[in-house]
Amino acid sequence: MASRKVGQWKAYAKENGTARLLLKVLRGARRRFRDHFLARRIGCSSLRLGRNPRVAGLRHLSIGRNFRAGDCFWLEAVTDYEGIMYHPHIEIGHGVCISDFVHIAATNKVVIGDGVLVGSRVLITDHNHGEYVGTAQTSPDEAPSSRRLSSGRSVTIGRNVWLGDGVAVLAGASIGEGSVIGANSVVTGPIPPNCIAAGMPARPLRRYDRTDKAWVKEK
Repeated sequence: MASRKVGQWKAYAKENGTARLLLKVLRGARRRFRDHFLARRIGCSSLRLGRNPRVAGLRHLSIGRNFRAGDCFWLEAVTDYEGIMYHPHIEIGHGVCISDFVHIAATNKVVIGDGVLVGSRVLITDHNHGEYVGTAQTSPDEAPSSRRLSSGRSVTIGRNVWLGDGVAVLAGASIGEGSVIGANSVVTGPIPPNCIAAGMPARPLRRYDRTDKAWVKEK
């Protein structure tokens, strides 16, 4: 294994120069130190993040083994906003793999099950800027950035779910295990397990038939 790594470094140096190789090694070492520090603070055994991550609310995060996220990952358990305190919890299972430019945020609760795959530019959030249903709704005269964050709903994503690129999973959404959400879809409510869903809002299009071992169209 070590000899293979050395061979890769030699090949990289030949193509890009020794200075570029040294810079690459130093950046890799810095990332490993950062990931080790974050893993210890969060209490997870293995964590690997890409470039320019933003992680906040560490005491309110629970992350399982072998977590991977790409570049510009934003993970935030929001504890305060505009002087208002929140009590969030974000729980991520084992073996979760996340691509680039993904934003996960909670003022209440977000749960992501084992083995979930998340495409690039995905939003997973349990809150809005303002309240738009029920009592004490937000006035449009108030600047959106100053509006109180909602905190009454949650998000649940089951085991082995796949979220395609550009998906938005919003407050009140729940996705059953084994389901696939098509690219650029918006999930606002319940999605059954073992189905393919897409649209705005997302609706089941196919379900997995265990007898035929095939994804069949929903009637």
